Amino acid sequence: MKGITAISVQIWILTVFTLIANVALAGDPAKLTGKVTDKKTGEALIGVTIVVQGTGKGAVTDVEGRYSMIVEPGTYTINFKYIGYQTKSVSEVAVKPTAPTQLNIIMDEPKSEELREVVIRGSFKQETINALYAAQKNSAVVSDGISADLIKKSPDKNTGEVLKRVSGTSIQDNKFVVVRGLGDRYNTTLMNSSVLPSTEPDKKAFAFDIIPANLIDNITIYKTASPDLPGDFSGGAIKVSTKDFPDQQFLELTLGTGYNTQTTFKDFYSGPPKGKFDFIGFDDGSRKLPAAYSNVKNNYTNLETSQKIAISKNFSNTYGETKDGQALPPLSVQLSMGNSWTLKNNRRFGYIFAVNYGNSQTLRFKQRDAYLNTKEHTYSYHDEIYGKNRNLGSVLNLAYTYGKSKLSWKNFYNNDFNVNFTRRNGFQYDGTNLTTGVYSLNNETTQNGLFNSVLEGQHRLKSEKLRIDWNAAYGRSYRNQPDQRILAFFQRNPDQPFFLHLSNENSPAVNSAGRVFSNLKENIFSGNLNFTMPFKLLGESQQFKFGGGKVYRDRDFSVVALGYASNANGGSGINIDLDKDVNPGNIFSNANLDKYSIFLARIDMNTKDYEGIGDLSTGYLMLDNRLTNNIRLVWGARIENYHQQLKAVNQKTQDYNNTDVLPSANLTIGLSEQTNLRASFSKSVNRAEFRELASFRYYDYENEFIISGNPDLQRSINSNADLKFEFFPGAGEVLSASLFYKKFKNPIEQVNKGNDVLSFSNADAATDFGGEIELRKNLGFISQHPVFQGLTFYTNAALIHSSVDLQGVNKKTPLQGQSPYLVNGGLTYASSNNGFSMNLLYNRIGQRLRFRGEQEGLDTYEKPRDVVDFQISKKLFGNAGELKLSIADIFAQPVALYYKYPGSDKTAYNAGNDKVINAMKPGTTFSVSFRYNFMHHSSK
Repeated sequence: MKGITAISVQIWILTVFTLIANVALAGDPAKLTGKVTDKKTGEALIGVTIVVQGTGKGAVTDVEGRYSMIVEPGTYTINFKYIGYQTKSVSEVAVKPTAPTQLNIIMDEPKSEELREVVIRGSFKQETINALYAAQKNSAVVSDGISADLIKKSPDKNTGEVLKRVSGTSIQDNKFVVVRGLGDRYNTTLMNSSVLPSTEPDKKAFAFDIIPANLIDNITIYKTASPDLPGDFSGGAIKVSTKDFPDQQFLELTLGTGYNTQTTFKDFYSGPPKGKFDFIGFDDGSRKLPAAYSNVKNNYTNLETSQKIAISKNFSNTYGETKDGQALPPLSVQLSMGNSWTLKNNRRFGYIFAVNYGNSQTLRFKQRDAYLNTKEHTYSYHDEIYGKNRNLGSVLNLAYTYGKSKLSWKNFYNNDFNVNFTRRNGFQYDGTNLTTGVYSLNNETTQNGLFNSVLEGQHRLKSEKLRIDWNAAYGRSYRNQPDQRILAFFQRNPDQPFFLHLSNENSPAVNSAGRVFSNLKENIFSGNLNFTMPFKLLGESQQFKFGGGKVYRDRDFSVVALGYASNANGGSGINIDLDKDVNPGNIFSNANLDKYSIFLARIDMNTKDYEGIGDLSTGYLMLDNRLTNNIRLVWGARIENYHQQLKAVNQKTQDYNNTDVLPSANLTIGLSEQTNLRASFSKSVNRAEFRELASFRYYDYENEFIISGNPDLQRSINSNADLKFEFFPGAGEVLSASLFYKKFKNPIEQVNKGNDVLSFSNADAATDFGGEIELRKNLGFISQHPVFQGLTFYTNAALIHSSVDLQGVNKKTPLQGQSPYLVNGGLTYASSNNGFSMNLLYNRIGQRLRFRGEQEGLDTYEKPRDVVDFQISKKLFGNAGELKLSIADIFAQPVALYYKYPGSDKTAYNAGNDKVINAMKPGTTFSVSFRYNFMHHSSK
């Protein structure tokens, strides 16, 4: 309660403060802004003088090469002057009061001293194109990304949906990123240059669906390593940057709602209880483990039966179900605001603040089946899953530049609250003509949260011979699952009632009649310090970069698993029939606990608390060499020492300590002004997560799996090689093709041990290789008609092959999470004034291995599905407002997992031989949103 109040107070104080700031410090909207960079290196140029010809007005670029100035509306010629560079004069720069005019400039050193006084002249349009080319060409590594502008033109609501548009990237479970066919464990995530903790308790993964898409400035996926990037990735390092200085003052309110064909206005059910703060996404404590049990939990097993029954009466009798009317349309609200000011002596201050709230309901129908390796059917379940989701998030970013320095403080918070109620009906088969009916209920509440705060600094000495940048960050993630309640009834034949079977306290089963309480908290402290020293060699600009960092993680995880048991019938257990007097809502009433001698028993195999520590120390040396005018080599090595420790009650402390030297080299050859050829090599590492090393078991009700850790896991050492060709035919256009190869030693895989028990194991080795292509092309070459001028076609695709060696045998099956192919495509239209746009998007992934089976025929794959989305948007009220209409997942094909049996096609699902074990249809979602900027200035 105190935490909720504190968060609410902070949000309101910040809201009031920023509203007052907006009103009191409102600025003139007629602005000219941009960034000035070096043509060869892409480095920001500091101290460039910008003069608006004929006005006497001017500015100087800051530590990031950025400038901003207020001018009267009109069309101007702008001059850019910098010592040692050719002066550049840009004409036809139209500055309007409706929105800032952005003019990014690249400047070039002259070939000889005599040319220093030559003035290079160009138009606004041409300089904008040149700047875009330079940004695309000057990346030191193989990377792909997506900008805020492209995000706006898609129907994507969160970062997980955005990432599936990036070349070579797909999304698993709507939130986990897969890069080049490599699952989430081979990727690392950074937000504003700081490493983020895992959001999942059971694996190394970051749930990208918690980051709202409209708060993102850009996303870059680094596909090859450099010494200044974390060494723990082989797929991609995903860097998410939230917005910094706004170009203009804004105060925006966005409202959204929608309709899902499978959920909205359908009958909706839930299970008790409902917390007082569920509507804002926080648990009120009513679901927590009772103090009567907590006070004696270490000695609970030794208590008398009567004492256990008395303690069990303190647990709320919250089984059963209630009808909640019909599912309502979703609601989303976001308030965002920001401004920036140019102060005396070219100092600049800016901020961005946003708070968002979402409320939605989902109804999913899932079919869950299981088979033996002989294809014998063991069970068939049909699940109705009713979900309520509440999301509350905020961003506060402050930035200040002065002289040749910049300081910024970036904060991100998100809280995701889900309450799921599942009703299951089905049958279990025993290999004979006998079947057992199954009826069960599951109530599950999950609260996930993430807070990330980063303080960053950039400093350039006056001599420009040393550049320093640093950051210090704190992150906290949490996952609270209070009182998951599972209750299963069985029926021997159709003319008999369903019954609940309770065994004695020596063998209670959490998946029959159980309650699970789990809580995960993780803190991550990190800091990095980098030094860059420019120098000249062979007449070319060079850089020597070195630095180091520290990442310290501490995790506290606790889980209590309890199963109902009975000492009736001399301790042999009891069957309790459902009838007119006994139902799921009262079966554990106080009267029935006494009548049937029922009490909660501790399940030690599933109850395990542990504390984890991860201590990473890093250092690196890197050279960025221009060997000739068109050849660039970025090379060096990174050293990482990682100490990991797990402490669990009554178990030996698990200690892991490794030091790895990770070299890398990235070679870029500029074949022309528009083309690059890139080659790279690197070594990287992949380490086991805390949960993968912890040996306790966890029951996953929805997917009917038991998940167990393995304390004997080793880290994986990986070698990576890439070759990429890039061609930039026009502004915002690209044609690229790449090849990659990866070799893994001791890769970590999740394995089905049989009986649906999933654990983690090291394979001996694995290889992963493939190719990617990307095309983005404006269709204006077809015709000069405005429609074709506004149309852009884009596509990216990847073909990937991998194989894994297990126990000395090549299994000829892919790495876990790897797809043999993936395709993204789209056609987008934007009018000449950007007042109207449309976007049609397509995504498909090939079958991918979800879980590896130790037994032949137990490999589990995910079927391919075609995802088509469409969005249309229109600016209104003089561009102050924007209306968006979106249709997501038009085909709504089922998400399905299946067992692949010997003899079937290795690359596709075979209906006659393979068996679907898990299928769920998501439905199509129609969304509408309206955004209005209250600070927008019309042109009137």
